Amino acid sequence: MKVVKALFNGQDIQLIEPIKTKKKTEVLVIFPNDAEIFAPEKARRLLRGSGKGEMLTEKLLKSRSEDIKLEGK
Repeated sequence: MKVVKALFNGQDIQLIEPIKTKKKTEVLVIFPNDAEIFAPEKARRLLRGSGKGEMLTEKLLKSRSEDIKLEGK
């Protein structure tokens, strides 16, 4: 999973750093709760397991395999 920083102005999300992919990709956007701010370590701990049943490892390996094939051309 890649984490990128972005700014939200109440309507649009603008990336601070570029995402290195050209294909259409599903993303998960998480907003911090203003009442409760977590340390990055705790936030990562809370996110662990959120993708159970999504076959994320298989999707990652397939995507990486496709990237390697494209890079070889």
